[in-house]
Amino acid sequence: MGEQKNATLPEDLMYAEILPRIPAKYIIRCRLVCKSWNSVFSRPAFVNSHLTHQLHNNSEENDRIIVRPCGFYEGVVDILSTDSIRVRKVPYACDTLCGSINGLVLMVSKPGKRFCLWNPAIGQVKLFDFPPLDGHYAGGFCWDHVQNDYKALLFCYDSMSSPARQICIYSTNSATWTSLCIPQNLMLPGLHDSFWMLLGHSTIVKGTPYWSCSKSLTLPGEKHERKFFWTFKFVPEINEFRILPDLDSLKCCGDTFSIVNIKDRLVGMTYNSVTHGGTNMVDMYSLDNEESSSGVWSKMYSIGPVYFCSNQRLLHAFRNGGEVLIRGNSGPFTFYDPKIKETKRIAGTTSSRTRTPTFFRELYGQCYSYTPSLVRVRGMESMQNFSTNGELKSQASPV
Repeated sequence: MGEQKNATLPEDLMYAEILPRIPAKYIIRCRLVCKSWNSVFSRPAFVNSHLTHQLHNNSEENDRIIVRPCGFYEGVVDILSTDSIRVRKVPYACDTLCGSINGLVLMVSKPGKRFCLWNPAIGQVKLFDFPPLDGHYAGGFCWDHVQNDYKALLFCYDSMSSPARQICIYSTNSATWTSLCIPQNLMLPGLHDSFWMLLGHSTIVKGTPYWSCSKSLTLPGEKHERKFFWTFKFVPEINEFRILPDLDSLKCCGDTFSIVNIKDRLVGMTYNSVTHGGTNMVDMYSLDNEESSSGVWSKMYSIGPVYFCSNQRLLHAFRNGGEVLIRGNSGPFTFYDPKIKETKRIAGTTSSRTRTPTFFRELYGQCYSYTPSLVRVRGMESMQNFSTNGELKSQASPV
């Protein structure tokens, strides 16, 4: 008999085609095996290849929502699919969750006037301060995929009652702030307005943030006001705002409108608000052409009936599965699963512990799709290099 030889896979095939398809949590464990593996898995080419495969992988591992409940500064809630949660401890107390893109989570610190960009999967953090400007701020997050540049947004106000006058943009590539005047035809609400929170809660689709709210207008020749749902976005590749076509409430069944990300598409949900509990049918709309003023919101399908308790509303959606998260003022997280047409509680969001009612109170709008990744940006440090107040320890050296 001839000598048997052990078959081995070529390294190029392993690193280019096999390992990038493995979930981030296993790659992170493999990085601990030896220095050479850590070096390979930290290279930008591998990180980008791994991210590309994970974003196109529809497994439950990558279909998550990350939430910061109101009044809970110690961590965020990572909802994996619709049957489990994990509490992730934040680098230090955060006041606002601004967005999640490609595994990076942007927050504003509880003391204020400082951003925290965090990758929970690899335990890396970047802190940077607000620009030295007066006024009031609300944040946003976006990704310029052309330059691979992650950007933080600040809307700047002269007073509580005035609309935003400019936007400041932080580039993680250059680590600098620039400012941009907001177009006059984009009249954003003032901070006194109940819609000011929309600036702290966008819906992010492929790195582009979208905001929406309603406005009431009396059209020429009509006596009564009509409600319109309007949406705008910020295009990070060219640092430009674009106003999208309105949706007339008379042309849809519902007085409430929310936008979500389903399968990397912007989807609008309309339904009737319920204040005392009941069921609703929810109509799902897509925008035919975002780049043209002649674009139209077209109804795709309806889901439901969805059961709402008192003072609940649809809040977000799982990107791949399409299950819709329902906001509540207290108690457990609930979601509507369109596949089985049922509303369910998410296991693990209630318990007999004393802190639970406060822990899961008032979700507001701070929740985003989240996919674990190996992505890091310039200036990121290990969480271990920071003290509890967010200051870099003196013995820490830049990574």
